[in-house]
Amino acid sequence: MNPLQILKRVLRQKIHEEIDGKLLALKHESLYLQTEVSRLRSLVRYLVADKIRDFPMMYQTRGSFDFQWGDTLEETRDPSSLNELCRSVCEYSQLEKGWFAGKKALDAGCGSGRFSLAMLSMGAEVVAIDQSANAVNQTKKSCAAYEGQIRVQQHDLLQPLPFDETFDLVWSYGVLHHTGNTHGALKNIVSKLSSGGRLFLMLYGEPPIQITEGDTGSLAYYAETERIRRETCIMSYQERFDYLKSRFSKEELGGWFDAISPEINDTYAFYEIQMWLHNLGFVNIRRTQDHPNHHVAASRI
Repeated sequence: MNPLQILKRVLRQKIHEEIDGKLLALKHESLYLQTEVSRLRSLVRYLVADKIRDFPMMYQTRGSFDFQWGDTLEETRDPSSLNELCRSVCEYSQLEKGWFAGKKALDAGCGSGRFSLAMLSMGAEVVAIDQSANAVNQTKKSCAAYEGQIRVQQHDLLQPLPFDETFDLVWSYGVLHHTGNTHGALKNIVSKLSSGGRLFLMLYGEPPIQITEGDTGSLAYYAETERIRRETCIMSYQERFDYLKSRFSKEELGGWFDAISPEINDTYAFYEIQMWLHNLGFVNIRRTQDHPNHHVAASRI
């Protein structure tokens, strides 16, 4: 190798080292800024928790779900069979199918009633609540075959639970992050969980910081979600629904409507959820799915 070739190799190595160093510095800077944004977001949510119920975004979010659980439900209904729903409930909660027999479960934010139906079919007694009158009606229809085994009522999760009984399982899938006060709603729904009872939550994960195990996802997805949200922000619920229907399959339609239609769509890092649950007396707090959103199971002391 002649001197010129040696010089070129040395220069290339130095350039690569310099680029690698700058990329690493940018990565650290990005992680730090994301962490600070996450902390500020959490602080703002705590500060506005008692005020947001009077904000226009609260009424818009509730209206969006009342629309979704109304006449459009058949077009977004989960195509999964009852057996598939039962498998999902067991997989998400990490509870065996036989565990549900004779247990009492609270479905907090029941929506169409699909998870209530699955738990009923496995032998549980269910109390299902939702702030939407259309959701209450749909759940009653979905679970009509188990009329004596379920009670369904309209209730705002930001208010204390309106009954005295305790539960073996509190289940809330994709609901609390739409309330405007996720922590407050969480405290309300677990207040009636019995000692040794089980909890399952699905909460939206925030864009990936990737500094703690379990915080995963795609920034491209979050960017696309925000782009569509802004593009459709002045549309009516029906116009927004039709727009999404033209772009996504039936299997995807409900999830995308959930993601972009309600104005309140809070996202969380797993460590924040862990801290909440630890302070509320939970142990064995873990994510049960490798997914951008947090599927969280825990046990009450």
